[in-house]
Amino acid sequence: MNLKMLSYPQIPLLFLGVTAVLIFLLARFLRVKNTVMALITAGAFLLVSFYLLYEAHWIRVLELCTPNFPNALTEMFTEGAFTANDPAAVLIGVVACGLVFLISLYCVEYLKFDRRQHVFYPLLILMICGLLGMLFADDLMVVYLFCELMSICAYALVAFRRKIDAAIEAGFKYLIMGSVASVVLLMGIALIFQSAGTVDLSKVEDTSGLFAQIGMIMLLASFSLKSALVPLHTWLPDAHGRAPSSISAVLSGVLVQGVFYTMLRICLALGMDRFVLGSYLLALSLLNILVGNLVGLVQTHTKRLLGYSTIAQMGYIGLCFALGLRNQSLLALQSGFFLIVAHAIAKSLAFLVQGVFYYYLDASQIVDLQRAGRLPYFFSLAFGISVLSLAAIPPLPGFMGKWIFLTSVFAQIDAWSMVGVIALLVGSLVSLGYYFKILQNLFFRPAPPMTADNSANKQKVSVWMLIPVAGLVFSIVMISITPHTLLDGTGNAAQYLMELMK
Repeated sequence: MNLKMLSYPQIPLLFLGVTAVLIFLLARFLRVKNTVMALITAGAFLLVSFYLLYEAHWIRVLELCTPNFPNALTEMFTEGAFTANDPAAVLIGVVACGLVFLISLYCVEYLKFDRRQHVFYPLLILMICGLLGMLFADDLMVVYLFCELMSICAYALVAFRRKIDAAIEAGFKYLIMGSVASVVLLMGIALIFQSAGTVDLSKVEDTSGLFAQIGMIMLLASFSLKSALVPLHTWLPDAHGRAPSSISAVLSGVLVQGVFYTMLRICLALGMDRFVLGSYLLALSLLNILVGNLVGLVQTHTKRLLGYSTIAQMGYIGLCFALGLRNQSLLALQSGFFLIVAHAIAKSLAFLVQGVFYYYLDASQIVDLQRAGRLPYFFSLAFGISVLSLAAIPPLPGFMGKWIFLTSVFAQIDAWSMVGVIALLVGSLVSLGYYFKILQNLFFRPAPPMTADNSANKQKVSVWMLIPVAGLVFSIVMISITPHTLLDGTGNAAQYLMELMK
């Protein structure tokens, strides 16, 4: 391929692929340390996030200044299989890269005693490379290939601690269910190609044929499984609960949401009726809220509880998009993107702090959180902030996202909108039951000190773990203080989905 022909968004994909190979080679032949691999990974994702923001902003400025120029822009920045003018993909991509930047710093300490870091970092980079490629792809076969790249890396990373039987079991379950979804996705693409004669989303004109309709249903089913929509959710609590905490943060924080958005974009680009798609999402979102919250109440394993919390949160996110599609509400779509970002930050923070507790205190069960007092109080506070945001306690981001959604619903109210409102409010109240268990064990049931000699001493935590946690806490605080900044940033993403409905 001629390097001069590479353009946005292909450049970050190529850059991440080269970085993954470079880290593997450095580890295998030069025996570089874990710290070097982690810092190279962090630097790569920092550069990619800045690149995405810079290029997206420049394209947007040119579109506003030269209204007749968008077609030329598309030709300039797109090489056939990718789209350059999707602000929602940019939003999710920047969030993903930002989170992995912090997680890479976290892994300097977290993976210090593992012996397979040379496998971990390339897989992590390729997984996010797959996510980015899927988000920007404008060709169904390219979507499939990048989705497979992302999924295969995710399967391996879930089972990264291969000496733990539960991790192998979770990875195998994820592999089997994910592979079924991939086969269904490929069959759906084949049927659409047979009917439309192309897999280029910008060139598909007629999907009214029987084969195309069946193909779209298959695409919907496949992406629903990978998005953990009930009843296709059973892989998520095991996979996210048994993966290393750094991987759980990525999987629950942004990977599932990225697949969900890809499903919306592709279905709308193929001409699926917005009302039908919204009704489908509404039904499954209500199930997600019900199952995620009720089953979460009986969990005793902290990360598994957080996994069921993700299922419930996907219900809230899906509800926003469902009613946004049904009512053509720009504000409801904005609330969905707002919740995606708010959830990504809060859930990643929760998993990273839980990783700190497990690393230093061997705390995996909820009752084990009583030992959190042996670490600096900041980590208990950070876990509390993340949980309160997920529980939608004002003025934290989780509350602001749901408040924006409620505002949009009462502007265009109907019977199903009221059902959605009731489900959101009741689900949020029920979720307080299992979030309170975490808070209770963190703050109200402190474990007695192990000995009288060290009762006044707290164990020190590595600065590499402190920095990412502090960065996520700062992000939550800033969004709580200035929520309009994030809301403004979701405007272009919501408008893009509105345009796809036409």
